[in-house]
Amino acid sequence: MSSHLPQTTGRSEIFRGRIRTYPGVILFLLIIAGAAGLIVYGGLQSRRDRDQAADRYNDYIFHKRKIRDGGVNEDGDIISEDGQIGNPLKYPDMGCELPNYMSKGGKIVAVSKNGTSVTLGIKGTNWFGMETSLRIPYGLWENSENGTSAYEIASFLSRNKFNSVRLPLSIANILTNSPPEKDLINMATNRAINLKSYVSMIQSIVTVLGYRRISVLLSLHTLTPQASGGAWYSERLGVSEEDYLKAVDRLTSSLCSSKYWNIVGVDLKNEPYESSWGGEDPDWHRGATLIGNRVISDCKNWLAFVEGINGQHTITLQGKTDTYYDWWGGGLQSAKRLPVRLDVNNKVVYAPHYYTTAVNPAWYFYAGGTFGPSGVYADYVELDNATLYRNVADTMYDMFGFLVDETENAVLLGEFGGLYEKDAHPRKTTQRTIDATIREIMEKGYCGGYMWSLNPESAYQFNPADTSGKFTEGLLEDDWLTPNKVFIRALEALDDLKDLKRFPCFQEEITAKSTDE
Repeated sequence: MSSHLPQTTGRSEIFRGRIRTYPGVILFLLIIAGAAGLIVYGGLQSRRDRDQAADRYNDYIFHKRKIRDGGVNEDGDIISEDGQIGNPLKYPDMGCELPNYMSKGGKIVAVSKNGTSVTLGIKGTNWFGMETSLRIPYGLWENSENGTSAYEIASFLSRNKFNSVRLPLSIANILTNSPPEKDLINMATNRAINLKSYVSMIQSIVTVLGYRRISVLLSLHTLTPQASGGAWYSERLGVSEEDYLKAVDRLTSSLCSSKYWNIVGVDLKNEPYESSWGGEDPDWHRGATLIGNRVISDCKNWLAFVEGINGQHTITLQGKTDTYYDWWGGGLQSAKRLPVRLDVNNKVVYAPHYYTTAVNPAWYFYAGGTFGPSGVYADYVELDNATLYRNVADTMYDMFGFLVDETENAVLLGEFGGLYEKDAHPRKTTQRTIDATIREIMEKGYCGGYMWSLNPESAYQFNPADTSGKFTEGLLEDDWLTPNKVFIRALEALDDLKDLKRFPCFQEEITAKSTDE
């Protein structure tokens, strides 16, 4: 049987076997490689899809809290490691030194350690809420209906060329240093805000504004969250002069450092309307000198902003002689004979207030009328533009404007404003009064001013002169997301203010250590 078997060699059998099995192995390996490639590609594509979805979501959230003025910040926005836009966990250390802020030649000047000086005009606004029992600046409660973030407020102000914020504070709040009302701030969209204490809240707001190179003026605004007080102390309200100075000490010890380089100074007392100037106690000239020296002894870099008092005076306008009362905080007539002089030169800024019919329908805003119950001005007759503007100019000059010409100290308005878009006068007397005030600031050498206010809750008592009630208007509408374009457009006149610019960040070689509370 063996003789009939095919005659073959072992080599040929082995060769034919290899030829048959090799394509199968390659195909198998290719299938595996292809599958692996598809898995990897699918994974990468899935990751890209997830990243793109996350980016779209973060962009949506960012624009949801964005104030709708249509502007863009030239210096861009912070993007955190987790992709969130405009919501940092921590703000970057800007490495700025705390300048020596000076008031000289009628100007505010920032001077660096190496002697570099930058003259500054002020286009400012007030942002209130810290002086209340809530202990937070309003508007940070972002939800599905209203509210925004501190980052976006700073960005909005920067886009519209505001370079300073006056931040009202309460003496009692500073002394107790209790945490803010956390339920009224959305911490998911304000992640860098420190709610540990009242002072840490101030530090956080200063830092946010500093990122956009916006300065902060700390206003010692009220004695308690419930009452302003017409002087810097009050037995009835339970705040002594020593308490007041302790509050000053807490601010200087916690905030006078390079980390808070953008604090320009302290408004020593908001509207000391129950005080005299060099007369009976409470004597605001003495008080301003005392508090101002306390500020600069603890923080030599800051400025002391001094408001006026409230008194009755006589003035002749358009041939008519009559009496008038200063706007609270506006009476600086006696500073001519008795100026505030501190232990360090070039540290006083005069910061009077000037308002409109929305606060009180003063007779000099009208050609005629009759005062009635609750302060209304019945049967009022509105003035033409030229006469109204002249009366605004003359009353501003009589109260405090002369200081622009007769002193080396800088002069600005710590508060001005009222109803603008919502002015109900047929000829817009309140609106035109604000326009006239801005024109005086621009033409007469003021350093600028702080309009009242950013907050839509800003409340006024008269609209128009013959109607009393509660009327509100601010730079932002009630949702804190819609800008009051009419008012913002009116304030654009201040964009031409001489020396208006962002506050300078003088770089320092070594970052100073600061105290956080």
